[in-house]
Amino acid sequence: MEPLTALASWPMTDDSLTVETIAPWDGRRVPVTLIGGYLGAGKTTAINEFLRRTDRPVAVLVNDVGEINIDAALIKRRHGDTIELTDGCICCSLADGLATAFDSLRAREQAPDHVVLELSGVADPARVAPWADSDGFRLDGIVVLIDTDQFLARLDDNRTNSFVTTQLAAADVFVLTKTDIVEAAQIAAVESRLAEMEPEIPIRRTRTAHDAGALLDIGTRRPGGVADIPSSQLFDPHTVETHPLPRPVSETELHTILDGLPADTVRAKGVAEAPDGTRILVQQVGRRRRVTALPQAEDQDATDLVVIRL
Repeated sequence: MEPLTALASWPMTDDSLTVETIAPWDGRRVPVTLIGGYLGAGKTTAINEFLRRTDRPVAVLVNDVGEINIDAALIKRRHGDTIELTDGCICCSLADGLATAFDSLRAREQAPDHVVLELSGVADPARVAPWADSDGFRLDGIVVLIDTDQFLARLDDNRTNSFVTTQLAAADVFVLTKTDIVEAAQIAAVESRLAEMEPEIPIRRTRTAHDAGALLDIGTRRPGGVADIPSSQLFDPHTVETHPLPRPVSETELHTILDGLPADTVRAKGVAEAPDGTRILVQQVGRRRRVTALPQAEDQDATDLVVIRL
């Protein structure tokens, strides 16, 4: 697998150390997941489920906070285009632009454990992705939801084709939604068309957009460190397994291990130890792979590789 982003040198260079020391939160980087998909794909439903499931302080950036149907009992306060929840989560509107939204997060004394940014139904994820790598943040991945019921019709409609194809080209993983309301032949036709258009991007099925919310929750930083994941629930669509990492491991060995992961891997994460003792953060979401030196603010012991399969 070819990484989508340049790998940090092995180990990190002095220049990259300088960048980390001027970042907020003592150099800690908050993972940012972009969730895209054409209108009706289920993005808001997935985010609602994500907020329902999570037990960590997360931030959700959306075009309209009014679309996020949050239980009133969970709302601590509303002020302007921001909703703060009793569990430390925050939902902010993108009405004033991405720069303002990320600046407001950076201004918070405590970093969130995860940021999920819901793109508009016609947005190009590639144009938004650089914001997820601005100071204090790192791009976790771009998840594009595919409405299995309407996808083929959207592709064949000249009014919507360009929006859909642009979103497909930027994705790290496709997540099929609404597979519970269509015939098997329709699912097969959608998967065939996606494989024809973007053969390198993995395709994962979920029954509903609620299942996609479980996949978003997996990306959240947790007390046990980068390789920790939330406890599974009865109907979660994924399985979890661990793969031992040699300690230390060379860059070549590490990429060989990642290249050999099962084809249905949707996410892999862990902390490796380089031959010189440097801690290395390993993150893979769909086709996106990042292997970078772990900032001092995030230092932890090396771990096994945690692999989530769907």
